[in-house]
Amino acid sequence: MVRLTTVEAVAERIVPAALVRLQARYPGITVDLMSDPRSFNLSRREADLAIRMARFEGNELVSRRLGTAHMALYASTAYVERHGGVPAGACASAEHSLVTVLGDQSHLAETRWLEDRFPRARRTVRTNNRNGMLAAVQAGLGVACLPCFMADGLSGVVRLTDPADMPPREVWLGVHEDLRHMPRIRAVIEALDEGFAAMQGRLAGLG
Repeated sequence: MVRLTTVEAVAERIVPAALVRLQARYPGITVDLMSDPRSFNLSRREADLAIRMARFEGNELVSRRLGTAHMALYASTAYVERHGGVPAGACASAEHSLVTVLGDQSHLAETRWLEDRFPRARRTVRTNNRNGMLAAVQAGLGVACLPCFMADGLSGVVRLTDPADMPPREVWLGVHEDLRHMPRIRAVIEALDEGFAAMQGRLAGLG
């Protein structure tokens, strides 16, 4: 058994394809995939592996970059039609509504980007996970910064900005140094490396 923790969006949209590769080679390895909003502590062995959209801290942890998740601004088709589009020149308008992350996320580059461009907009929904943000966008409650791999290609959802316009988020894999050479851990890491490599186009917002 290998315990892998990550955020819901990654657990639902990227990890399963990597686990297909793993099971084809090592059908005896069971992966406990945990997408709890809280961060499981690798140092305290609450999980064996973790995928996060930020670098790991801790001298006893070994990390590697799996890829770069590009972000963009999204809204529902209905929202765009109600507002006659969301051109760059209208970003300062107080008429627009934002869907944002709950809590203090001012340290995130995409949060600062959003606040710079929508300084007078009102926040209609704040949620603690990206799936909640996407659901609010689909319901027409406002615009949100979302990873391209989540929102691209969804019916009724429109990308409003180019991914190159917004700071991307790096995706990191972390493991405790005492575990990284275990065969079952190495097998999962290898599958994740290959899975993310195969998803680079979607991560970059290229379809």
